[in-house]
Amino acid sequence: MSIERNEPIHFHEQGTLEAVTRWIATHHDGIVEWLKNVRRQYQVDRANVAENHRVAALLLQDARDGKPARIGVIDVGGATLEDVTAWSTWQDTAASHRGSALQEEETQGNGGKAYMYRLFVGSTRILGIRDRRRNCKGFDCELGTVDRGTPGWMPTLAAGRDVEISSFEAELRQAIEPYGLSIASLPGSLRIAITARKNFTLVEGESPIGLYRGQIDAEDFVAKAVRHQQSTLCLEQIQVFAIHNGRVLNEGKKLELPTIIPYPGIDSPIVHEVPDQLEVDNGQAVSTTEGGTKQKGRLILHTSLENMQNAYRNLRPRWQIVYRTRHQMIDSKPVPNLLPRRQALRSSMGLWNCLHLNHHMSSMAAVDPKRVLWSKHSTVSLLKEFGRLRMRSMPGAAKN
Repeated sequence: MSIERNEPIHFHEQGTLEAVTRWIATHHDGIVEWLKNVRRQYQVDRANVAENHRVAALLLQDARDGKPARIGVIDVGGATLEDVTAWSTWQDTAASHRGSALQEEETQGNGGKAYMYRLFVGSTRILGIRDRRRNCKGFDCELGTVDRGTPGWMPTLAAGRDVEISSFEAELRQAIEPYGLSIASLPGSLRIAITARKNFTLVEGESPIGLYRGQIDAEDFVAKAVRHQQSTLCLEQIQVFAIHNGRVLNEGKKLELPTIIPYPGIDSPIVHEVPDQLEVDNGQAVSTTEGGTKQKGRLILHTSLENMQNAYRNLRPRWQIVYRTRHQMIDSKPVPNLLPRRQALRSSMGLWNCLHLNHHMSSMAAVDPKRVLWSKHSTVSLLKEFGRLRMRSMPGAAKN
């Protein structure tokens, strides 16, 4: 059958914007997307930030004195003209790579952009200072409109596109002043890194939606961002601080995933090697090691002293099996989804750490974890084995 096309593909602008942004529903979802972009920016094929300089800060500022509330993230990467230009394109599948041969987390910048478009009433922007050049683009206009989703140079093309700056310190002071900060009041490791590199990126938004009288519940914001499954790699690889109304939270220390105390009497974690070949539900087999050229992955089951289901704020969000490659989190399944609720082991936490899935598996385009029979059966088997070990470890239990 033949076909003749005489015009390019068309998308409804408003409908497309709604479709690609509606998955961002909460501020902690958006904050984590910003942190993922920081992590990507620090990689060797981008800003190539030294390990000891991989620092960032979440900035939270309440509304006061007639000024709106605002949320931002500042890092030491320094967005360039190329960066903000690439950021301006919605759903660019190559944005995360841009010619790099590295297999990396597929951030694309779309999550952070969707957050800026959808969950702020006021202006949002990405401001980059790099090599004494300023680049700044963002969104402004009524929520939910095409104009709102159309990026523009801020405050103007002449003042926002590849502008030479006279003073790095002046640019930094102006950027952080709305958060009640001075250069001297920044967390020590961030101050050292940002002044040594003389580069920074600030992504921010004014008048976040959903606040009561412009007041941010900083403890809740930070806790939800830390517990988010997508924040794990960020917090492992970057020193992230949280600052509210000019005060560094967490007693001035970087944010960390909460420590989970293991269940006593059981050697934890329980580790099981992932086979080289995995069978999926259609009978076909796929390789997890690219034909034996990569290291095998592992199924790792951690235990918890506390009842994870009942610990709503700190543990229940982590009561799951998480599927990940070396570069990204690709899926997760709550433990009760693998076992009937009454059999679900409320003191277990699982992490499937497949470090070397091949490329088509890591993208999940060809293999869905729920279709991999070994992963489901082995996970359930280990969860049940943990249950038996737990029963044996209880006081007065019979020893076999």
